[in-house]
Amino acid sequence: MKKITTLFAAFLFSVTISAQNSITTDSILQLSTCAGGNVLVPYSTTGTYPFGNLFIAQLSNNLGQFTNPVNIGQSIFNLGFILATIPQNTNFGFLYKIRVVSTNPAVTGTPCPNILIITQIAQLNQIIAFPNDTICQGDSTILTVLNPVASYLWSTGDTTQSITVGQSGVYSVTTTDFLSCNSDTSISIFVDLCTGIYKNYLTNSVTIYPNPSSEKINIECPECGDISVFLYNLVGRQLLHHEFKENKEAIDISCLPSGIYIIKVSDGVWTAYRKMIKE
Repeated sequence: MKKITTLFAAFLFSVTISAQNSITTDSILQLSTCAGGNVLVPYSTTGTYPFGNLFIAQLSNNLGQFTNPVNIGQSIFNLGFILATIPQNTNFGFLYKIRVVSTNPAVTGTPCPNILIITQIAQLNQIIAFPNDTICQGDSTILTVLNPVASYLWSTGDTTQSITVGQSGVYSVTTTDFLSCNSDTSISIFVDLCTGIYKNYLTNSVTIYPNPSSEKINIECPECGDISVFLYNLVGRQLLHHEFKENKEAIDISCLPSGIYIIKVSDGVWTAYRKMIKE
């Protein structure tokens, strides 16, 4: 009986303490409208919060609802503010809210009175190569960022929307859009020797289909014999390697994440490169 009375008293004490604690989330200061940017979350409290308590900033969905809140920053001290970071995968929206909660006691603060705007414009960037991402030695290709932004910074040091290159390698660009959001993207360029009429004929006869594809791709070269097929990502990492005895084979790409890949086809004398898109 004494034990039950003690537990009940402790419960009442906890409820009383919790009822005396509150958190008010004040107007947030958005340092960037970009997904991945920072936001300063000020708050005020009443009551006592013991050592070991965490103050956590939580982000709502794009309608301002906290059905499944996302933790974006925390503090072990009652500083009155939290410097939070918006996750990179946050969707575009202009009705986001932020609140502050505590863990001991468990208190849910009020949502901030103003809204948070999140954009992802710069993350839509893509580089295209014209005439192709595989060129003959001595030739060049033009790399262009598809959507116009405020500024460009290529790995070559260039700051224009398009650059001309003539060497194999991975070329990357950092773009800054008109809302100051940064984005990085890259493309691989291959330079082939392109010597010999027969070699050029075989190189041009390699076809890959369907492209784009989500499950399998067919590699066909009617005039080829035994060939080796390699698959690389855009940073040059080899992901697949197959040896084929026929001039038409299929490769299962269902396990690969969506994106752009480079297919290398070779018989040891000639080499062909093709771009492949996994949906």
